[in-house]
Amino acid sequence: MTLTRRLVLMVAGCIALAVLMISLVFGWLGRQALIAQAENQAHGVARIVAESARLTEVSLEEMQDVLLDDLATLALAVAHLSEPSPADLSDQLAEIAARSNLDSIWLIDAEGNVLANSVGNYGAVIRGESLPATLSREALDALTSGRKFSVDFGAPVDGTRYVGVRVPGNRALIAGQPVAVLDAVRAANSLPVLLEALLDRDDILAIQVLDDTFRLLARVGEAVPPGTVADMAAAAVSNSQAASTLRDGRLWVSAPIRDTAGITIGATVLEMSNRRLDLMLLDYLLYGAAAAALVFAVGVSVAAVFASRIARPVVAMTRAAGEIDRRVFQPQSIDRLAAAPDELGTLARVFQHMAIEVQTREQNLEAQVRARTLELEQKNALLEESKRRVETELDAARSLQAAILPQALPVHPSYTGKATMVPARELGGDFYDFFALDQRHLGIVIADVSGKGVPAAFFMAISRTVLQSSAREHRAPGACLARANTLLCDQNPMDLFVTTFYGILDTQTGDLAYANGGHNPPMMIRRGDGSVTDLPRTGGMALGVMPGMAYTERTTRLEAGDTLFLYTDGISEAMDAGGQEFTEARLRTALGTAHAQAVDVVIESVTRAVDRFVGQAEQSDDITCLVIRYLGPRPAVAAVS
Repeated sequence: MTLTRRLVLMVAGCIALAVLMISLVFGWLGRQALIAQAENQAHGVARIVAESARLTEVSLEEMQDVLLDDLATLALAVAHLSEPSPADLSDQLAEIAARSNLDSIWLIDAEGNVLANSVGNYGAVIRGESLPATLSREALDALTSGRKFSVDFGAPVDGTRYVGVRVPGNRALIAGQPVAVLDAVRAANSLPVLLEALLDRDDILAIQVLDDTFRLLARVGEAVPPGTVADMAAAAVSNSQAASTLRDGRLWVSAPIRDTAGITIGATVLEMSNRRLDLMLLDYLLYGAAAAALVFAVGVSVAAVFASRIARPVVAMTRAAGEIDRRVFQPQSIDRLAAAPDELGTLARVFQHMAIEVQTREQNLEAQVRARTLELEQKNALLEESKRRVETELDAARSLQAAILPQALPVHPSYTGKATMVPARELGGDFYDFFALDQRHLGIVIADVSGKGVPAAFFMAISRTVLQSSAREHRAPGACLARANTLLCDQNPMDLFVTTFYGILDTQTGDLAYANGGHNPPMMIRRGDGSVTDLPRTGGMALGVMPGMAYTERTTRLEAGDTLFLYTDGISEAMDAGGQEFTEARLRTALGTAHAQAVDVVIESVTRAVDRFVGQAEQSDDITCLVIRYLGPRPAVAAVS
C-alpha cells in the first residue's frame, strides 16, 4: 500500500472512530439521564403515596368532625323542640336517621334511661330500651352532668362508631354511624386507585408500595418476583435515597417514602421497560454510524487531495533515488522541488548535492577499481603460476616421500607384514621403516615428527637416514636410539623432535628386543586367545630434544601367529566433529579379531573404524600404522644360519 493511501485511510479512520466514540459517549450520557429521570419519577411516586396517605387520614378525621358538628346541631335542635311524647320524638329521630348517614340515635336522661330512639319499636323504648353495654359510663356521666359538650366513644362496636353531645336538661343525645359509611372515602383515596392512575405512564409496568418492615401495602401492574422487590426496597430504606438497576431486561427503580417529619416509613418500587433506553442507544449508534460513514467519505476525499500534494515530493525523491541506483539520475530533474521554501525543498537540495557528490565519487571509484582490478589480475596470474609451481613441487615431494618409505617387508618365511601412512597435509611427518640387519634379524621402526608440512617432512627424511645409519653401527636398540638422538640434536635448527619406537626381531626365536623414545607402545595380539596388550614401556625421551640421553631396552617373545601392531597418535587421537578422540580403547576393540585376520585386513579394519568415527571431520594428524605377524622359525632358515 502506498504512503498516500495509508495517510488517507489513517486520517479518515481516526475521524470516523472519533465520531463513533462521541456517539457512544452521548448514548451513555442519555441512558444515564433516563435512569436519573426514572429515579426522579420514583421519588415523585413516593411523595404522591405519602401525601395520599396523609390526605386520606385527614379526610377521615374531617368526616368525624363533620359528624360531631352535625350531631351537635341535632342536639341543639332537639333542645328547642317542644315537649313531645317519647313516641313522637322517636318518630322525629327515626326520620332524621333515615335522612342522614346515622345508623341510630338515642336520647337519654341523667340516669342513662333511653327517652327516645330512632331504632323503632317505641313500645320497647317506653319499657326501657338500653344503650350498647360497651359505651363508657364515665363518658355518659360527663355528658349528662355538663362537664363535656361532646364525647367520642372510641373504637367501633359491631361495625358502628358512637359519639355523643350534651342536651340541656341533663340529657344527652347518642348517635351511631356505621364504619362502612367512610368506605367510599377510603376507596376514593386508596393507594391501588392512585397507583392505577400512574400505571402505563412513561413505560411504568408495575408499582409496589412497602412499609419499613418490607411488608407489601399495595401493588398494581405485572407480577414481580418478591426477592427483587425486597432487595430494592431494602436499598431505598437503608440508604434513604433512590436506587436503580437493570435486571432481566427491565429497569428497576426504588425510592424511600418519608412522612411529614422526614422519617423513612417505607419504599416504592417501580418496574419500568428499558425500551426507551435501548431505542435511544440504538438511535445514537445509528446516527453515529451514519455520521461516521459520511465523515469517513468526506475525510477520504479531502485527505486524498492533501495526501497527494504531500506525497508528490516524496514520490519524486523516490524516483530520483531509483535513478541514482540505475545511474541515470540528472540533478536538474528535481530543480523545481529543490526551489520549494519548505522542509521538503531543503531535503531535495541536500539530496541533489549528495547525488552529485555520489556520482563524482562513483566515477573516481570506478577508475580506481579498474586500475586495481588490472593490478589484481596481474598479481593473481603470478599467484596462480606460483601456486601451480608449488603444487607441482609438493606433488613431486609427496611422490619422493612415498618412495622413501618401503612399500613391502622383505620376503621371509618367518614373518609377514604391511604398513600404511596417510598424511594430514601434502607432506607428512610420520614414517615407518623395516630392514634386515642380517638373515636372522629384522629392524622395525615407527616414528612421529613434531609438527606438520614441509619442515616435518624434511626432518622425517633426516631422522630415517640417521636411524638407519645408527642401526647399522649399533645392534642394540638402546644404543641405536642414543646415537641417533645425538646426531639429530646436532642437525636440528628448527628444534623439532621425533618420537620413535625401534625393535629388533629375532626371526629364529621370536624374541623382540626394543627401545622406546617417547612413542606410543605397540600393541601385541596373541594368537592363542586374541588378547590385545601393550608392550611394556621403557620410559625413553623423544629424539632431538636433548643430547646424551640413554634409552632402556626390554625384550619380549612372540609365539608363532602373534601379531605386532605399531601406530602413531594420529590413530588414537583422531577426532570427530564434536572434538572427541578415537582413544586406545576403541583401537583395542578394532583389533579384537586381528589374530584371525590377514595383516592387510587388519590395517583395513583399523582404518575403516577410524574413518567411521571421524565422519566428515577434517583429519587432524598423520595416520600411520605397521603390522608384523611372526610365523615361527623355519627349518630352512635354521639350516642357512
